[in-house]
Amino acid sequence: MGPSNASHLFYAVVLAIPLVFTGCGDTKPADTKKAADKGADKGGDKGADKVPDKVPDKPEPPPVDSSKTAERAFANTSVPPPPDWKGPVFELSHDYPKERPTCSSPWLQREVKFEAGGTWDQWAPYIQDIVDYVKEGQDPNLANEIGWRAKIETTGGEETRWFHVPWMAYDGHQGREFVHGLTNELSTARSTFTGRGGGLHTLPGAPPDALYETWSVGFYNPCGGWSIGQQWPASGEPATYDEGGRMLARGMPFPEGTLVVKVLNTTANGDDVPYLKGSTNWQADAHVQLGPDKYETCKRVVREVHLVQIDLAVVDSRSPTRWVYSTLVYDGTMEGETIWDRMRPLGVQWGNDPGTFPAVPEGESKPLSESIAAPINIHEHYGCQKRLAGNVDQSNSSCLSCHMGAYAPAAGTAIEQGTNVPAIFTFDGMCTTNNAANANYFSNYLYPAPFPGSAGAVAAAMPLDTSLQLQVAFGEYAKFVAPPSNPSCPPAG
Repeated sequence: MGPSNASHLFYAVVLAIPLVFTGCGDTKPADTKKAADKGADKGGDKGADKVPDKVPDKPEPPPVDSSKTAERAFANTSVPPPPDWKGPVFELSHDYPKERPTCSSPWLQREVKFEAGGTWDQWAPYIQDIVDYVKEGQDPNLANEIGWRAKIETTGGEETRWFHVPWMAYDGHQGREFVHGLTNELSTARSTFTGRGGGLHTLPGAPPDALYETWSVGFYNPCGGWSIGQQWPASGEPATYDEGGRMLARGMPFPEGTLVVKVLNTTANGDDVPYLKGSTNWQADAHVQLGPDKYETCKRVVREVHLVQIDLAVVDSRSPTRWVYSTLVYDGTMEGETIWDRMRPLGVQWGNDPGTFPAVPEGESKPLSESIAAPINIHEHYGCQKRLAGNVDQSNSSCLSCHMGAYAPAAGTAIEQGTNVPAIFTFDGMCTTNNAANANYFSNYLYPAPFPGSAGAVAAAMPLDTSLQLQVAFGEYAKFVAPPSNPSCPPAG
């Protein structure tokens, strides 16, 4: 669930940027229940970490055209379907819970080891509990005409199980397409699909210079949806507040019981990548392909994309970061009647292993103790020093280290990686050298701590509790209130 190969402009949220701060080190998890009680008037739980004593003056947000704000914030798609379109049409799920719900979270009752000595056998039932919750009410084969159901049937009747983040349909280049609400992440090179290790995969059908687009969509369960609704009310403008001279977003951090799902699809097919045979055949209004590694920037056309990866993340107060991440990968070589039967977990991660290279010198490096790989031989996909990462994620990052860098500047301010938010997609020596940047990037810290080692505007950035999708929402809102002079594509609307 780290940054997609190259990077996640849209999330990385994907979803998936790198960099500097003083390390917070291993921190004990906050008491989530007490934090929730204490922070209820602000719309979210509070963490225990201090904010910087001095931060730069916050810029005044530019005036907003309130008559259009909500319309653009909660738009379904960047480009609407043509009048003669007969296929599925995406609808944003944004009727967020008004009161903080209690969410079924059987994985939280599992006894698992959050320190050295844990095994995959111990963690496998925990991840299976999450998978069972996620696939409840979904079509067994995630058929194109059905897609992903936001509303599902349960024993208690119909319920809205999944919610989307607003503002992700504003960008003209990467914003939500109209069939399944997918957003475009940067593309995946052919070499990424061949694996990272013994070279078990060969791709005889793929051109040597092939580049495949990734199209993804993320969902939050009711506990996560409540947080989103607190932060993005019906006005479409972000709800923030000042605490100790630092701006924070309402509804943060996500309460325990939150579950996040991200479904990643690729334009590669089973001929290009043999282990994708039998995967889904979703339609997506994707970019027109000009050649093996070339795509139009703005012009789109409906084509097929195929499920390659499903990312999972849950809040668990026992974790040193409050989060547990896992990634499922589609494996067409497995037997099974349904798509879900052929989704297999790559592993689990609950910390960044700050005692392992490159966070420390190689001579002082300890074996991983906060990331466990599942015992599978087909998919050799992992992140930095074998920390968890997915099939189409960067090999020099990891799921958690990337997503923990989700911060935003003051509302209405354009996001500049490394200037007013942490740079988490790339930096000097990323994963290859023991330096301060890697030590900060692969450290453990809790909401609302500033990014480790940061100063100035980066230290003052609003923490978004690992949600790169929410970072995108702040970024697109900023483009709405202060349109860039030269956008790569015209914005929606």
